[in-house]
Amino acid sequence: MIARNLSRKYAPDYDPASGITRTPLLLLQAPPAPDERRFYLHILAAVGAPATALSARAQNVASLEVRVIALLRDLGLRMIMIDEVHNLLAGTHREQRRFLNVLRYLSNELEVSLVCLGVSEAVDAIRGDIQLARRLDEHHLPNWRDDAEFSDMIQTLIAAMPLEKKSNLKVKSLKQILALTGGVTSRIFALIKDLSIDAIGTGEECITDDAIAKWTPVWSRHANSHRRLEKSGV
Repeated sequence: MIARNLSRKYAPDYDPASGITRTPLLLLQAPPAPDERRFYLHILAAVGAPATALSARAQNVASLEVRVIALLRDLGLRMIMIDEVHNLLAGTHREQRRFLNVLRYLSNELEVSLVCLGVSEAVDAIRGDIQLARRLDEHHLPNWRDDAEFSDMIQTLIAAMPLEKKSNLKVKSLKQILALTGGVTSRIFALIKDLSIDAIGTGEECITDDAIAKWTPVWSRHANSHRRLEKSGV
């Protein structure tokens, strides 16, 4: 969410006078495995220059590298953000080192800032290259806790929902939300969205303490049916 927000804030800007598109920030997703060629192809697609028209010879890693560097330099790039960087761990140690070398090379050659995002395992992936790890500061997003900041966030989130009535939740319900979601932001958003849809559908037009008490997490809603399928061998 943070990455997408920054990507929208610093979106590509086309100058009709010069005919040049400036792209200060490029948001990419790491490939499912540390594959240099696939990563370069992702970059080309992201900047609107897919390699489909290139010959097979021009799609080798060395040629793609030269093409990517030239294009990104022309775009006036200042920052590269790579999401799901923990995907690097899907490859062998050698593949991981080669991919990390690519990231370091792009950062050096283009003189741009590098931002990597992912789950906790992402730290282990980056530490595979000592020089790269030294350049990157580690920032962890903690889960929400039972405090005033969490209460304010819930109230702000509910107020943003298209409900006609005000939701007056008790402290017990706020604690229940934390227990159901584990304090994970995406789960909290899913819970509030789910309850808001139900409130509109039933005509209640507000989120109630009773609704929260009866709500079942999406991620465990089908647990019983899954267990029955496993027992039957499906």
